[in-house]
Amino acid sequence: MKVTTIMFFMLTTLLSVSAAFAQQSGSGASTTDTDPYGWKVNWVPFYLWMSGLNGNVGVRGHMAPVDASFSDVFDKLNIGYMTALDVRYDRVGVLTDLVYIDLGADKAFPNINAFTGAHADVKQFFVDPELYARLFANDRGSVDALAGFRYWHLHNKLRLDPGTLPGFSGDGSQNFVDPVLGARFRLNLQKGWFATLKGDVGGFGAGSELSWQIYSGVGKEFKQKYSLLLAYRRLDVDYRNNGFLFDTKMNGVMLGFAIRLK
Repeated sequence: MKVTTIMFFMLTTLLSVSAAFAQQSGSGASTTDTDPYGWKVNWVPFYLWMSGLNGNVGVRGHMAPVDASFSDVFDKLNIGYMTALDVRYDRVGVLTDLVYIDLGADKAFPNINAFTGAHADVKQFFVDPELYARLFANDRGSVDALAGFRYWHLHNKLRLDPGTLPGFSGDGSQNFVDPVLGARFRLNLQKGWFATLKGDVGGFGAGSELSWQIYSGVGKEFKQKYSLLLAYRRLDVDYRNNGFLFDTKMNGVMLGFAIRLK
């Protein structure tokens, strides 16, 4: 997906949702989360992200496709962890995600003579601080514009089983930083229910060639202090440098628990 296409889609969505919220109010779904004034602190102690992995990974010039579907998550126990902190004063805030994911995938090559199969272990860590401005907020919801960076640490371990060529085993790590632009939307429903959508795009050749993510879900607030979120998340990244390759998409279900500290 081209960068210009993603950015055009995000800008169009940002403007259209802002206009829709501006025309609607008085739903009775009032919540302090979208109150634009004063200090607001929301902490997500943990997210569980049960993610699949599809794409290509490589080290030292050797590459292999990986394909661990969403159903494989439960067999292989591929689980990701994320914690997030959202601190805001009036209409300006900082949203920070910290993510660690450990994924494994096996693939057989019955019709390829060079190698007969591959096993890849992929570990990734990133921290994603983003400064945001609350463009609009009322009892219907809120619209935020975000800008920041995503620091990545990637580690690939690859084993290629011998075929007509001898087998290969190796690993490697890379660290890089992607600038990031994004938007976030929240829609307040009745009786403490809400829907949320967040997307961003980054890289632009500064770190990765391109990275982008989107997640959308529904949640429920309890006692105006706690909330649960069930969402679906997809994260794509295309990074390559000196024989190291990480061109993948990860997607799966997220379950999170949040605490409003202030």
